[in-house]
Amino acid sequence: NTAVETAMVANDAITHDKLEARYTAKATSTSTGSQNLDASTASTFLLTGNVATATLTIQNMKLGQVIDIILSGTLSSAAITLATNFTSATINKVGSTDLDTSATNVLQVVCVDDTDSAAILLYSINTYTADTTP
Repeated sequence: NTAVETAMVANDAITHDKLEARYTAKATSTSTGSQNLDASTASTFLLTGNVATATLTIQNMKLGQVIDIILSGTLSSAAITLATNFTSATINKVGSTDLDTSATNVLQVVCVDDTDSAAILLYSINTYTADTTP
């Protein structure tokens, strides 16, 4: 028996280093246009290229997983569409803020249902800037 039993793992003993890449890694892309963002390989996606007209296909999300998509490349003509690799998914926007093509943006996406035929993702988008006074 090679299973790890609950009694074998001490409370508070799992470190960040022991988590999957989906919770700990950053992927950087200088690509232009449409891209696949594989959530099994990273939790943060830094897109620094000229995004232009693009479909960002979010792949392999799991229930409760959150990913950040940082858009810091050229956005002047950006028109972004979100998609998934689920058989059927609903993608819902939280809030009323839209992509600001004159600034750096962060898209935060959370998976609230990873059922392949009825997946649900929620996202919000906003600009960000260095500021230590909330």
